[in-house]
Amino acid sequence: MATSLPFHGMLGPMQRRLGAIVLGSQVPVIVFGALAVWGLASAQDDPRAGVFLASGFGLALASIVAAALLRRPFGVTLGWVVQIAMFASAVIAPVIVLVAGIFMALWVTALVQGFKMDLLTARREAARAETA
Repeated sequence: MATSLPFHGMLGPMQRRLGAIVLGSQVPVIVFGALAVWGLASAQDDPRAGVFLASGFGLALASIVAAALLRRPFGVTLGWVVQIAMFASAVIAPVIVLVAGIFMALWVTALVQGFKMDLLTARREAARAETA
């Protein structure tokens, strides 16, 4: 718990919980977005439609894996990769920038506020140990 906005390393308990909530809630949005992009590409007879769908499902799977791995030092790094990949997918459909921006803001907020909550909990436990 060295910094409130980590890119690698171990997270505090609340940072892990809040980060996992963001990554987990991102999964259905990614899946439905992938289905929408696939549908639009299929309607236009775009040969890349299947690639778009597979990429979306891959990103959703990466989000699930990142949420599960937040207990490991590289889990938070994978979480950042998922957030960056969301922005990169805006090349396919520019409206994704809006959704990616919302989830990036939620991700950063989860990490920063989770850090503050973990710090307050540690201080409370230290004060309780001093009085006991």
